[in-house]
Amino acid sequence: MAWVVVILPLLAGLVSAAQQSPMPPPQSAEFFETRVRPVLASNCYDCHTDQHNGGLRVDSRDALLKGGRRGPAIVPGDPDKSLLIQAVRQADEKLKMPKGGRLSPGEIDALAEWVRAGAVWPAAAAASAPGLPSAPKPAAFTIKPEQRAFWSFQPIHKPPVPAVSHADWPKSDIDRFVLAKLEEQGLQPVRAADKLTLIRRASLDLIGLPPAPEEIEAFENDSSPDAFAKVVDRLLASPRYGETWGRLWLDVGRYGEDDYRSLDPKGRGRNPYPNAYLYRDWVIKAFNDDLPYDQFVKAQLTGDLLGGEGRA
Repeated sequence: MAWVVVILPLLAGLVSAAQQSPMPPPQSAEFFETRVRPVLASNCYDCHTDQHNGGLRVDSRDALLKGGRRGPAIVPGDPDKSLLIQAVRQADEKLKMPKGGRLSPGEIDALAEWVRAGAVWPAAAAASAPGLPSAPKPAAFTIKPEQRAFWSFQPIHKPPVPAVSHADWPKSDIDRFVLAKLEEQGLQPVRAADKLTLIRRASLDLIGLPPAPEEIEAFENDSSPDAFAKVVDRLLASPRYGETWGRLWLDVGRYGEDDYRSLDPKGRGRNPYPNAYLYRDWVIKAFNDDLPYDQFVKAQLTGDLLGGEGRA
């Protein structure tokens, strides 16, 4: 996939943009979406959504206000009286969450500030429970000009190709950009790689495996101008291509086939996600099918709503 090379820099840009932006106020929708919902989703949803352990769901404000067998999970405006905050602070031996771990101090503080500010939940439309203060109306989420101006969000444009001294070395415009930087530093390009080195590099980069002896021999004996192009086409057509490059996206998406807390000191044992492999196999197939990046992202955002072959 041609877009693979831009994934990691783009993600780095997203993180940098978020770090450079001022902290949103705790009563804002932006604070909830960036500081609260991710904590609940990563640490609480497994046990307190469809499973509703302890009779508690945490995927809506109304559910938190209703609470579980112990009573309401939050008291908007008062984190010290909120069972959710007591649980994550782990001050009570009988009430420690999440299981097998502990939130970071920053995550705990974010939840407490959110409750203190009224526990704004942008998607909640139902009225608050009787006797509890209502959440303030969330402010509309807006993208600030300085956020919009960040480099990774700018439209792609074709820059002018730099002039170079060794004009016979570049084989493409990308080579000219590389050579221009080398010449700027007073450096010379290295000599061309021999065929053995070239096929090893291509094989390890594209499928994560070294070339077989017969593949090396076939390439070394191929004197046609497109010999290397044929090697690359063969590697891109290999199922191993999707397996190798799909791992990069699975790492970004924090893919796992069992609960990461399975090896906790309490010895709960392996806790697998039975259907996780379906997503893994879909990502591999998307790479092998050269699925366009926009469709790749859209399929993961919409899931079953997309329908047809493209659904994730």
